[in-house]
Amino acid sequence: AQVGRPNAKVVSVMGDGSFGFSVGEFETVVRLGLPITFVVFSNSVYGWIKAGQKSGFDGRYFSVDFTRTDHAAVAAAYGLKSWRVEEPGELEAALKAAIATDGPTLVDVVAQPLQDAAAPVSEWVA
Repeated sequence: AQVGRPNAKVVSVMGDGSFGFSVGEFETVVRLGLPITFVVFSNSVYGWIKAGQKSGFDGRYFSVDFTRTDHAAVAAAYGLKSWRVEEPGELEAALKAAIATDGPTLVDVVAQPLQDAAAPVSEWVA
């Protein structure tokens, strides 16, 4: 999106599961100097999959929980300016600072697991 619209402010929102799949792209983002802001909701779980396993498999979970990672530290290692938000009151300031920064940024928002919510995907996916 940033390459196609270089004058636009691009914000990417993902969960920590998706972060694991896309983390290698930070090298490209930094190398190209793309001013993208990434927001990661860190709840240490593949939430949609776990929600599907809860309702579709009587709460028997398989490979959906993982250890908490400091995604801000990982992003900083790639060269992104980053913030870690652990309290709700810190979120607004971190987002404003990230969006105002010239260059790639990441805000790691520590969140609660949401597998008790209904999965927003078909049950067969879980």
